[in-house]
Amino acid sequence: MAAACVVGLAAPALAEKRVALVIGNDLYPNLPADRQLKKAANDATSVADALRSLGFEIVLGTNLGRQAMIDRLADFTARLEPGDTAAVFYAGHGVAIAGVNYLVPSDVPTVNEGAEARVRGASIAEPDVIAELQAKSVRVAFVVIDACRDNPFPRAAGRSIGNTRGLADSKPARGIFTLYSAGIGQTALDQLSSNDTAHNSVFTRVFVEQLKRPELHLGDLAVEVRERVAALALTASDGAGEPVPHDQTPAYYDQTLGGRIYLWASLSSERPVAGMLVKPQARPAVAERAAMRPPRPSAAGESCARSGFATYCVSSMLKPQFGNSYGVANLFDASTGTAWVEGASGSGIGEWITIEFEAPRRVKSIHVQNGYQKTPDIFAKNNRVRQIRLQFSGGESQTFTLDDKFSAQLLTLRSPVTAYWLQFVIDDVWAGNKYTDTAITKLLVNSDPVQ
Repeated sequence: MAAACVVGLAAPALAEKRVALVIGNDLYPNLPADRQLKKAANDATSVADALRSLGFEIVLGTNLGRQAMIDRLADFTARLEPGDTAAVFYAGHGVAIAGVNYLVPSDVPTVNEGAEARVRGASIAEPDVIAELQAKSVRVAFVVIDACRDNPFPRAAGRSIGNTRGLADSKPARGIFTLYSAGIGQTALDQLSSNDTAHNSVFTRVFVEQLKRPELHLGDLAVEVRERVAALALTASDGAGEPVPHDQTPAYYDQTLGGRIYLWASLSSERPVAGMLVKPQARPAVAERAAMRPPRPSAAGESCARSGFATYCVSSMLKPQFGNSYGVANLFDASTGTAWVEGASGSGIGEWITIEFEAPRRVKSIHVQNGYQKTPDIFAKNNRVRQIRLQFSGGESQTFTLDDKFSAQLLTLRSPVTAYWLQFVIDDVWAGNKYTDTAITKLLVNSDPVQ
């Protein structure tokens, strides 16, 4: 949803419009009571307010039927001209059918099992919204979809309309930055518990807060949202107050060109016209700190991949086999069907992962999905981490014992640690029943920038 200015040359640019389409659907009269949502309309108004403060014209709608959604989309696209900045935010029910994601209007009819054609005809296809944006030749388009909730349609005898959980893995669209509230096949929480009085959904409450940070470009914004939402979802509880950690890791796809995209017009004190091409200035304090950066642990043959403001490196990785790859990028991608698997001989004890930041960050907790969580069977076959030692760039160290369970877990530090990098060393493992390779599905750091 919020797009803004692009980083590139510090040259004058014509003023351009910023226009946002914001829709939130809570009420679905033709669906069961347990499929009604509580916070999607609130999410839409909160996001609209945030974008308005960033200079966007807002086309807003809540609890819209299909025709009303089409009308709002037409109003939105009619305001766009080539070179403008466009944003789309949708909160409500969504469903994946045959690999295509559909946004579900408030007036979707009651349907029987397997009635995919009727659902498709009554909903709005995500690719159609994307095509409308691309046809307008906008400078930047930012699409945010908080619709990865449980499938709202009937399911019995092992069959349902569309996928049973979450949205499908959409094909990245050229020129579009897309952010989803949950990863492939995951569901997004409307609330953390029945007693959760927060105004917004778990995703949107984090997203709106991060929109207020002018120093973030879209890539950093997406990573910050991803890490915070993943950590927050692990604190979910049931009606009795018992913990029920939830796996929700937002996913993003960046197909934009032209450099870093900032939601605020500039990182400098002088704010240019919305949409100006700007080159962000390095902050001296950060540059001075970088000169004092302790060297990150490394090894010959290590493999590295970048995720937003962080670079992940691993000491080894298993070679691809059975059509699967086991590289470092699996630690932060959007799928729970992938994992990093170490490739050293033996059980993996002593193998490590490092995460290095562009600038020092205040680390608070670690989101971990232990083992290879593609299926329970594969989880049991491979080693899982039993004990892991965290070493920080400043010399601090802390050891955690991980649970041997097929779900996510949160490792909270005794107190926050400011670090340029941290290293995870495997000290002990839970043995697999077939293989000796040790796997980790996801590893995300919950941290804040150091000002």
